[in-house]
Amino acid sequence: DTRSRPRLQATMGRCGQVVMGPAGSGKSTYCGRLAEHMHALQRSVFVVNLDPAADRFDYDVAVDVRDLISLEDVMEEMELGPNGGLIFCMEYLMDNIDWLTN
Repeated sequence: DTRSRPRLQATMGRCGQVVMGPAGSGKSTYCGRLAEHMHALQRSVFVVNLDPAADRFDYDVAVDVRDLISLEDVMEEMELGPNGGLIFCMEYLMDNIDWLTN
């Protein structure tokens, strides 16, 4: 019933999802489809990327950790492999958590 939609939108709270999984498991596809769905419903959606190894996105990302640190840069500058680089990136994010919360 379209008459209940404005009331429903006014009472809906904010919610979030954390999407995790191994490479190639469909995380980006899922986030892209969810963003499309939310836009179709005229709802706000903000995708936050916390993967410093992500290549690209087919949807808008509101906050991207790669603006703070990227795996590629860490591996090159610190001569680390991918696993050590990811650990460094996550520790760096935690040490600079104000960047995320601002």
